[in-house]
Amino acid sequence: MSRKVISNLMLAQACLFGGLLMCVVLKPHGLIANDGISYYGTFRRTVVPYAIALIGSGLFTWRALCWAAPAWPAPPYIRGMASGLAAMSAGVVLTPYSVNLMFDWVHTLLGAAVFVLQLALGARLLGWTGGDSWATCLLLAQFASGVFSAIFVLPEHGFLIQGQLAFQLAFAALLIRSVRLLMPEPATQPG
Repeated sequence: MSRKVISNLMLAQACLFGGLLMCVVLKPHGLIANDGISYYGTFRRTVVPYAIALIGSGLFTWRALCWAAPAWPAPPYIRGMASGLAAMSAGVVLTPYSVNLMFDWVHTLLGAAVFVLQLALGARLLGWTGGDSWATCLLLAQFASGVFSAIFVLPEHGFLIQGQLAFQLAFAALLIRSVRLLMPEPATQPG
């Protein structure tokens, strides 16, 4: 079962980083625009890979967490977090900040909620893994990149997208580490 969960987490990352890589290839200015990942949801040329990145990542993470939930402590909590993350990721895509001020606020609140939920889930996973040193480092990296991202939300120039990508990478690594610790593969019987 853990291989199925890890495979879905890897597919989530392939969607996220593959879709965003396509966005960067199509519109490299997004790396310096300081509008974060959401920059790519405001252009016709990049909206499809952007949607694949966020919705695909949310869907595969949801599947992975739902499959992992029965083997982890607090299955309803895990399933609820998974559903919330998937729904809010889709909501971020469906509310491009460039439409109007209301969309901007909804988009920003949904994006912030995704990050807060991912951080809360990461903290919970750290507790369930018994304070594993790698999980601790990954949660600290997630927190530091979240603070880094928060610093660059308002300035016109900065490194928002880089902070967001580092946060997502740390979160994904923490999920995979937690799966390996909380759902070990059953030992194979000899002969």
